[in-house]
Amino acid sequence: MNLPFPEAGESLRAQQVSVAPDRTMYAVPSGMHNRLRRAVAPERTDRDPKVALALAGWVSLQTSGMTDRVNVDAPDAFADPTPIRRFARAHDAGSVAVAQHPSGEVLRSTEPVTFAFERAPTE
Repeated sequence: MNLPFPEAGESLRAQQVSVAPDRTMYAVPSGMHNRLRRAVAPERTDRDPKVALALAGWVSLQTSGMTDRVNVDAPDAFADPTPIRRFARAHDAGSVAVAQHPSGEVLRSTEPVTFAFERAPTE
């Protein structure tokens, strides 16, 4: 897939990073998530491009630089805390909020560098 955004690499210093289903990370400038959605999930017509991306299997990580919180939009099935922890560490975040889609569940942590997805045990 050829995307018009650079790979984020190891530093994760960009304020907004999108993680592809294959775990490649891209630096996506503010306001460009619609462009990313058109490139990777043109069939998604959801109003919020980050929700559309999550429903297509992508994870969106962002920090505003004005708060010490990292905001994440992720698919319900996503359970790898590593990119969230690395992004939080790169931005010296004090908290993280992960909105999962389509469930709408929001997971919060005040220890983002040790963030983990808490799942109910299945029988």
